[in-house]
Amino acid sequence: MEISSIEDDPNEKNRKLYSRISFWGSILLSTAAVVWYSMATPPDTPEVQKMRMFFKENIIEVSTFINLPRDEMEAFAKKKKHPFYANYLKKGLNEQNKLKALIHISTDYTPYQYWFNMIFLWTICFTTLWFVFVMMEGALVILRKEGEKRRAEIARNKKLGK
Repeated sequence: MEISSIEDDPNEKNRKLYSRISFWGSILLSTAAVVWYSMATPPDTPEVQKMRMFFKENIIEVSTFINLPRDEMEAFAKKKKHPFYANYLKKGLNEQNKLKALIHISTDYTPYQYWFNMIFLWTICFTTLWFVFVMMEGALVILRKEGEKRRAEIARNKKLGK
């Protein structure tokens, strides 16, 4: 099988149209995906950001606190005046587990992390979609060339009377 490329396409107008469709389609679909994702998972509220910054700044102290037995937690909370320690003891088990998870993911937290992730998500979506569209573009060129060859073969066979 002969390897062909988009540049071999005799119809330059269609090739440019396909390229534009794949590029702009990738941009629009990537933007739509990121907007949908950002609406489904909004950024942290200022209160949560403040709490995550507290966890980041005091990670050793907070990690020590959450790993203590219950009676030692109470003594530790009395020594520290920050409201987190007293409120943590009042929370239920599910809320404490959620806070432990938040503490765990807050070790390297920055307030702009969400927006960086959105830009990175858009980049991943765009490159993936553009790659898929360019592959479809190439497949269309190959199919068109094979169709032209088939039609030429059929026309030649009709002339020869086969």
